[in-house]
Amino acid sequence: MGSQFVHIEAYGRRPSKRKINGRSMQGIAYEAERRPGYCDHVSEPKEPVLLQGCQPSEAVRVAAERAQEAVDADNKKLRIDALVFLAGVASFPTRWETVREDKAEKKRLRAWLGYLIAFLNEHYGDALCYILLHIDEPYPHVHWGCIPKLEPDRTMRISTLHPGRAAYDRARAAGGNNAAGRRAYKAAMKQWQDAIHLAVYSKVGIERIGPRRQRLTPGEHKARKEAAAALSKTLAAEQALKAQWREQLHAKLTAEFSGEIGQWRQHCGELTARLAAANKEISELEARLAELESQLQPPPAASL
Repeated sequence: MGSQFVHIEAYGRRPSKRKINGRSMQGIAYEAERRPGYCDHVSEPKEPVLLQGCQPSEAVRVAAERAQEAVDADNKKLRIDALVFLAGVASFPTRWETVREDKAEKKRLRAWLGYLIAFLNEHYGDALCYILLHIDEPYPHVHWGCIPKLEPDRTMRISTLHPGRAAYDRARAAGGNNAAGRRAYKAAMKQWQDAIHLAVYSKVGIERIGPRRQRLTPGEHKARKEAAAALSKTLAAEQALKAQWREQLHAKLTAEFSGEIGQWRQHCGELTARLAAANKEISELEARLAELESQLQPPPAASL
């Protein structure tokens, strides 16, 4: 069984000249959509499954329009390579052929997707533009894209979406040098990886770090796998127990208040009937009053 793989990266409308083989947000969007010329690493490209939101090309179009209105910290027009879009990818460590043949793995993939979508929506909120699933590479993987909002001062701060860059900026603002900023960046990204593991990968029994990176012996790796599987079962049992509690609570409240609700409905019915009877009586009295008034009118005077 493989381990967790998640990555996020910030992009501009054009690649930075300081970055070798840099990519623009348009290129990232076109690759995600599997446009010709942007997915040469895929032998047989297939249309991705859009799980939520708009197409990536629409998201980067909005980001470009927003960036056109934005300014930098010096109130100057944003550079064309300024970072205005965040893209992410997460991979499921079981090959597609296995998923398609194994019902248990298919169920696990669906659970992983559900946990991941919930995490992304909670983490990014309204900034999340799309989530899509690629089905044309050996392993299932999900892509997503986010746009920082245009602040009242017309800035677009990618640090509001990227925890590592936010930590770097805080460290530098506190007087730290570039090395301090990099340490803060790495620590924040490790915390983010831990958070997504706890919220997503651990719930389906996938390890945070593989055995090679941890330099584990086969026995240690086996023990870790067994512990991860046990944790996954525990978390699944917890979810099932919570669902059972919700059902029991709903049934209890329904049983407790159903009698009172019935009594109130009966009372309302009685009031409605009494009101209808009162309205009928009022109508009859008004008719009787009109009749009496006609009888009390004096006869017309005789003409001379």
